[in-house]
Formats: sequence, structure tokens, C-alpha cells
Amino acid sequence: MYRRAFLGTSAVVFLAGCSEVTALLDDTYVDERLENDSIDFSADDGDELTISLDSISVDEDDDVDVQSDSISFRLDHAENGPIETRSVSEPETFDVTIEEDGTYLVIVSSGAADVTVEPVE
Repeated sequence: MYRRAFLGTSAVVFLAGCSEVTALLDDTYVDERLENDSIDFSADDGDELTISLDSISVDEDDDVDVQSDSISFRLDHAENGPIETRSVSEPETFDVTIEEDGTYLVIVSSGAADVTVEPVE
């Protein structure tokens, strides 16, 4: 009986660790839905990244006469400020080359968007 319990526990521990191993092999920096929020990641000098944005919803403001049809996207170096700024209303993909090691912030405001940051293929 103890042998079965040990084998069962070993199999569960092994399988539970698979997701961690897969995550270590995954080169994606960011793959999130952000709504008026930000997320950070680390990158190195010379990294070439592909950024994909898909606007999900745009915030409505009752205090203005003209409503925006896009979300705001920013890629910032945590210490040195903005790298890339865009207004996005349609799905968009573009490349960015990182020029300095450090922490970077992906910021989405005025709505929600699916954001993916990954190495250039």
C-alpha cells in the first residue's frame, strides 16, 4: 500500500512540475489582457521583440462630445521613460529593438487590449 501511495505522489509531483518546465522554455515576455493597467518584464540590450496588440474595448467618457475609437499603448524603460507610444484601434504588430538592459513596462490605457511581447522569429 505504501508503495502505491509513493508512486502516485511521485507521478503527481512530476506532472505538476511540467508546467514550470514549459514556462522556462517559453520565450514570451508578455502574453496578457491588460485593461487600464501595466505589466513589466526584463530585456537585454540587443533583444529584438515583436509586439502584438489587439484592442478589445475602448473606455467611454460621458464628459466629452467626441468618443475615441482607440486605446493608448506605451512601452517604457522603467528608469528612462517612453520607448514606443501608439494609439491602437485595429490589431497591430510591430518590432522594437531593445537598446538598454533593464525592466520595461507595457502600459495600456483608455480601454483593454490583448498584448503579446515575444522575440522576433
